[in-house]
Amino acid sequence: MGAVARAMWPWCVLFIVGKPLLELRQPPYEWSASSLRWAWGVTEDAALALPFLIFAGGVALVGVLGHSRRLVRTAVAVGISVGAVSYALGAWVAPEVHSRFLAALDPETVDLQRFGPRTPTGILENLRFVEADPPVEYTLSVSAPQRFPPNVLRWELHRPPAIAAFAVVNVFLGVLAAILTLDFSRRAQRNARLAIGVFGGIAFFACLAAASPVEPFVRDGIMRSGVLGAWAPLVFPLVQAFVLVYLVRRRERRRHQTRPGWSIRGSRM
Repeated sequence: MGAVARAMWPWCVLFIVGKPLLELRQPPYEWSASSLRWAWGVTEDAALALPFLIFAGGVALVGVLGHSRRLVRTAVAVGISVGAVSYALGAWVAPEVHSRFLAALDPETVDLQRFGPRTPTGILENLRFVEADPPVEYTLSVSAPQRFPPNVLRWELHRPPAIAAFAVVNVFLGVLAAILTLDFSRRAQRNARLAIGVFGGIAFFACLAAASPVEPFVRDGIMRSGVLGAWAPLVFPLVQAFVLVYLVRRRERRRHQTRPGWSIRGSRM
């Protein structure tokens, strides 16, 4: 875990701490001093960033454990642990902090919290209300949660566990990328692993945005499946994992085939 933490820590600081600094507006500097607003932003960013950054942790595991039997068990444990932290932050902590932040802003924001914080409990209560009392017209206005589209609510409910599941897949992507590039030079290793990790993360994020039912509803009112929109993006990293497994196995087969050839040549000389 120490090696995983060391691999992820610089990226966490860069993303989670650097992002609020980039939001400073010049001139003048306008950044709310509210600790609740800052805490809300940090918890939301951390919930999203950790499953992406665990790729570096998977790479670090190979450096510590090598190609051993412990590698798979440790990678599963690390992926589940990071996924659980991501889910707790995104589904429970961030909505609670956001709710307290809204309550501290203005008493008029009470309508925005008609069903409580946007935790799974609050979303389920909101969903039951909308399904029992369908509005004449759906809307995504935060001031009218009683008229939210049910599929968007289902997407909100399933999105945090889907992102947490990505953490388990992504740690294995890091492990596979590290094994695949073991024979590369140090510079080539760094570039190849960075390219695989960045490409996979950006592609998954793009799939999240494309599968979201929010944008189609805003554009033309299509009620796309929220459950499918939350879980479908996992198809890409799973396909990427299968491709890397194939490449790793092909690399291992080639190594086994070339070793006898070298020994025969050596004996003839």
